Amino acid sequence: MEETNHRKISMKTGSARLLLHYPYLLFGSFALLITTCLFVFAKSTKAQKPEVVDIALESGFQDAWFGHFKRGRAMVAADFDLDGRVDFYVGNPGDESFVIRNTTELDGKVHFEMVQVLLKGEVAWGASAADYDNDGDYDLFITLGGNESTGYNHLFKNLWMESGMSQLCFIDVTDTAGLRGPVLPDFESPPPLASAGAVWGDYDRDGDVDLFVNVRAVNSLVDPNSEPASPLLLRNILWRNDGDGTFTDVTDEVGLGVSLRQTQHSTFLDIDNDGDLDLFENNLGDRNVLWRNRLMESGTASFEDVTREFSNPPSDNLSYPIWSFASTAADFNNDGWQDLIVFVNGNRTELLSPYRLGHAFFLNQRGKGFVNVAEKAAINNPYQKKRGTMGCQVGDLNDDGIPDVYMGNGGPWLGQVDQLYLSNSKVSEIPHYVNMSHLIDFPAPKDPSLVGKYPPYPYRSHAVSFADVDGDGLLEIAVASGGPARWPDSAREPNRLFKFVNRDKRPNYFKVRPIGNGTTVSSDAIGTRFALTVSQGGGAPWKIYNTLLGGSCFSAQNGFEVHFGLKDADAIHSLEVIWPDGFRETITEGLSVNSSVVIVRGA
Repeated sequence: MEETNHRKISMKTGSARLLLHYPYLLFGSFALLITTCLFVFAKSTKAQKPEVVDIALESGFQDAWFGHFKRGRAMVAADFDLDGRVDFYVGNPGDESFVIRNTTELDGKVHFEMVQVLLKGEVAWGASAADYDNDGDYDLFITLGGNESTGYNHLFKNLWMESGMSQLCFIDVTDTAGLRGPVLPDFESPPPLASAGAVWGDYDRDGDVDLFVNVRAVNSLVDPNSEPASPLLLRNILWRNDGDGTFTDVTDEVGLGVSLRQTQHSTFLDIDNDGDLDLFENNLGDRNVLWRNRLMESGTASFEDVTREFSNPPSDNLSYPIWSFASTAADFNNDGWQDLIVFVNGNRTELLSPYRLGHAFFLNQRGKGFVNVAEKAAINNPYQKKRGTMGCQVGDLNDDGIPDVYMGNGGPWLGQVDQLYLSNSKVSEIPHYVNMSHLIDFPAPKDPSLVGKYPPYPYRSHAVSFADVDGDGLLEIAVASGGPARWPDSAREPNRLFKFVNRDKRPNYFKVRPIGNGTTVSSDAIGTRFALTVSQGGGAPWKIYNTLLGGSCFSAQNGFEVHFGLKDADAIHSLEVIWPDGFRETITEGLSVNSSVVIVRGA
């Protein structure tokens, strides 16, 4: 039986016109923010169309550290030093991969500074953050190889708490954690693998977060010297967190070891709202697999293939699209059930697919199956089939309560213009999107001191993260750009940091950062689900849903603060919380628009 609790909270609200990045205050079993922001927009008699500017150069995010751009892959947003500002890990195969700290001050001008180079020269492909040791700060897992090479993955422990919150520093604890890799049959030691994405989630609900690593083979087009991989080397890995700083490979034990495919960027989600984490396995050049976790039904965590069962109606097929490059989950129609987008790369013909060439947009039919509504949603208008999508992300960029979609395009050889789709539908409807790619279709601003080092536009986009980097309550778009690790300097490209400006009317927002108790819920609270009830002008209320994910899309993560776009809603009635251990609570007081709160799962 899941527990339910109702409680009230109070919030301290600042009187200044602009309040940014105040530390979080803890009060007993729960915590509260301290607020955010209120940027005052100049009034104008003329309606202004929203514009997008790239603030990467002025903020230091463009990434010309060490005298050159990088071959960007991973982009992880996380507040590594717990100061209320979103920091980043940026993974760059063949170049320096590093952590940068957000040092934005009260004037709102964004600035980043270098903290630490974690890897240099290694083919750092994917990454995701979590608090694996439940000490209160966010650690980093980095995968190596991807489509380009093989190697040994790394777990970096954040020493922020150990330093007395005085020094941000990471140490490599891969070997002590047992994450160097599994010893496979016919191998005497862990073989190097081509690992792509990695996502965190507490699949066994034991209070510490576990790790699923996507494994594939090297792309011979990127590395002509690569040899065909043994089928054993295509086995994905589910690492169970043992709660003592070590991990155990339980892939075969839970039933996931039978899938030996080219897995890219899979997604944890709860397909049937039973309270345990299921898994969508995203494969490139082979069928995708939907795995249902049997923990709640049987008392033991194990996974069964329900791809066919959840392809409902029968005209749909979750195995397709075959040439999918990444996936992610969100509640796009705000019905309380998590949906899926599967992003496709290239223009390969799929003869048996029931769908037209393009991305798939699977709406969850209240736990009874998924139906592809990509055509109605208009996310393939047009589909970029010349080179295709690599990076991607979803989140509410226009703050209307519906997740928007970003597609980072290109291929190993050349870049391609990215695509931005903003919703124009109503909450609870089948979402519909308008192609607003023109807003982001322009080259990076140039630093005069780097003349001759800027490659031709468009670039090759990979990981994309949505995060509020300046604390104004609105999401920015961070994009990692670059080509293959073994290619010449022309494959090094500038990163982007897009910001929306000149909105005619500033939309409202709400943000919440959950913190687990470290016993029944991991400290990072990955997997926590929310339902926010809001209204406008005393009218009928409506709900907006969101979930804290431990990784999303292509080697990316949107941080640990969950963002709600409210559009014109001016009142918040309640915040319903479902913690990963099943504990439910409803917060009814102290909630206001344009604010941020922190909540902590009680011991």
